[in-house]
Amino acid sequence: MLLFLILLAFFGFSSASVVARVGSEAIRKNELYQYFNSYWREILHLPIARATKEDVQNFLVELVRSKVIRQEAKKMGISLRDAEVEDYIQKNIGSKKLSSVALYLIKTELLVDKIAERLYKGSEITENQVVAYYYLNLRDFKMPAQVRLERFLADSLESANELYYRLSSGIELWEDIKGVKKGEAIWYSIQALPDVLKAQLSPYEVGRVSKPIYTEAGYVVFRVVGRRNEGILPLEEAKPMVRAKLIREKRQEVLKEWLEKTLKNYRVEFYFSQL
Repeated sequence: MLLFLILLAFFGFSSASVVARVGSEAIRKNELYQYFNSYWREILHLPIARATKEDVQNFLVELVRSKVIRQEAKKMGISLRDAEVEDYIQKNIGSKKLSSVALYLIKTELLVDKIAERLYKGSEITENQVVAYYYLNLRDFKMPAQVRLERFLADSLESANELYYRLSSGIELWEDIKGVKKGEAIWYSIQALPDVLKAQLSPYEVGRVSKPIYTEAGYVVFRVVGRRNEGILPLEEAKPMVRAKLIREKRQEVLKEWLEKTLKNYRVEFYFSQL
């Protein structure tokens, strides 16, 4: 019994070990691994067995930064609307069944974007800059064969089947079907499509519709609205991508400088030996 109490005390102390401090706030080992496990499984969708100590260490650094960013966002009066978070999850994650930790990480990333947008007050990207970047980086615009898919989400199989019937029959009226939402049309690499979509959508003719596919978020139906063969993306199509990339790079430069200066105002300590 005494040995059990000693072991319990030892492991209890170990799980509560402080691995970092941000000002007066301590990050404990059990908190770190709770965050890390959710990040690894729900955001990266990777098996936790593949995670290394270096992965955990790098994540701890990012977790410290996230706490600083959240405090600074509050000082700047920057907040998030529920609709913004839901829209991001629908477009980038898919599943709504996320842990509170995963939601925390997602909200932090959205706050980072808002801070970067607030900080960046530089001049607009010029047409010449866009064209120059495109021709100097043509290799980046070599695209595989792609298909553009519309994504519909239904909350029941009955609604999904009705949607499938209408779309596959060429009937564009679907807004009156209960519990159906339409997502943004996105280009996908044909080679990277899941086998279930390849089987249903091949040969990827415009208008072709997939049967309802069950996911944690509901029943999904895809419709082909465009296709392009392998080759270099034309300049006119690439311009919005280039402009967005250049703005993103400039914002990241400003954000990096801001974060380096901001971190100097915080007492930050790491205890990597406790990992």
